[in-house]
Order: sequence, then structure tokens, then C-alpha cells
Amino acid sequence: MFPSNPELGSLRKSELLFGLLYLPFFLFGVESVGRLAVRLMGMDPGDPNALVMINLACAVLNAAVLGAVFLRFLSEQFRRVTERGWALFADLFLGYMLNYGLSHAAAFFSGFLLTVFGLEYYNLNQEAVNAVVSQLPWAAILIMCVLAPLTEELLFRGVLFCGFHRRSRVWAYALSMLAFALAHVLSALFYQPFILSLTNLILYLPAGFALAWAYERSGSIWGAVFLHAAINVVSLLLGQ
Repeated sequence: MFPSNPELGSLRKSELLFGLLYLPFFLFGVESVGRLAVRLMGMDPGDPNALVMINLACAVLNAAVLGAVFLRFLSEQFRRVTERGWALFADLFLGYMLNYGLSHAAAFFSGFLLTVFGLEYYNLNQEAVNAVVSQLPWAAILIMCVLAPLTEELLFRGVLFCGFHRRSRVWAYALSMLAFALAHVLSALFYQPFILSLTNLILYLPAGFALAWAYERSGSIWGAVFLHAAINVVSLLLGQ
């Protein structure tokens, strides 16, 4: 059903099926597991420190499960990225600049929509990141620079982009971008005006495009992982 792609590598049917089944759990269910883990530790899930631990527990769970399932794929993909040599740095630089340019365009369009509808900018996902940074900086670094890039790239670029690329390059880009953006706004989708959620979603589409481009350009999921980590590192340093 999903043929291998010599340009991007290939997933086994079992890996692809697991990834597709895990994706809804990643989007809707993993936070419940994190809250359960916090309760078992005797913490109140509503406590600010507990919220940080919930984020950390979710990130560790995702990385452990997906890292184990996709170990073969990651190993094969690492060999592919080493073949790029110094060209990988050019891939990452171009990918970062692509994200930078598109993000500014998306921010302008989002700001225009907010002005038209008379709304003020608010991003619940960014507020959660800021909370982790302020309370446990080491946890923020671990989540944003290591765990999240690995797990999100495996699901959105490894499963969706690589899995659908051979059938339709356009759909591979569209699906991976949309799923990536939705994952960052779902937590607030039903607690704020739809237009505000839409403007937040638009802000995440450029990164989704740039990360898929980095995968395609480098021929390895690790190209997307490294670019994702770089984007997050700069975001942490600039406090954005």
C-alpha cells in the first residue's frame, strides 16, 4: 500500500501501521497518561510544578515508545544523513532561513486576521513552554531540544511525510504540515475563539513545511530532527 521511497528511505508496514495508530494517542491521549503519572507521584495535577512534570512525563513516554519501535528506521536514517557530510550544514542553514522567512509572512497574516476580528494574540502552547522554562530550565532544554524533535519528526515527517511521499508529494507536505500545526493548538481548540486557534495554527505551518523540506533535501529524518532542535534552541535563547 505504501511503497518504499529510495529518496527518503522506507518504513516497514508494521512501523507505518504503529505510527498511524499511535498518532491519535499522541494528539489526544498521552497527556492523560502524564497526569496519571503525576497523581501516582502524589502531586496535584493543577499545581504549576505538576504541569511541568506532566509535560516531561509525556515527552519521555513518547520518546521511549517511538524510539524503541523505530530504532531500525532511525539507524538506517542516521547512516543516510552521514553520507551528506558537510552538505548537511548547508541543508540546515537553508531550512532555518526558509522557516524564518515563512514564519514572518505567517505572523503578518495572523496579525492581520487578529486585527480584523478585534482579538489579542494569545498562544496557550507558548505559555506552557514559558512555564516549563521558568520553573525547570533543564526540563525545557531536554524536552524542546531532544525529546520533542525526535518524537514529532518520527510521527509527522517519518510516518506521514515519508509514508505518503511516494504516492503524492503534495499530500505528504499538506498532511505532515497540518498534523504538526494541529498538535500545537489542540489543547486550546475548545477554550478560545476559533479565529484565535486558526491564527495560532497558521504560525506553525511554516516550521512544518521547512522540516519536511529538510527531510526531503537531506534524504534523512535526522535532517528534520536536527533542524527542529536548532529552531527550538534559538527560540529558547530568544525567549520566544
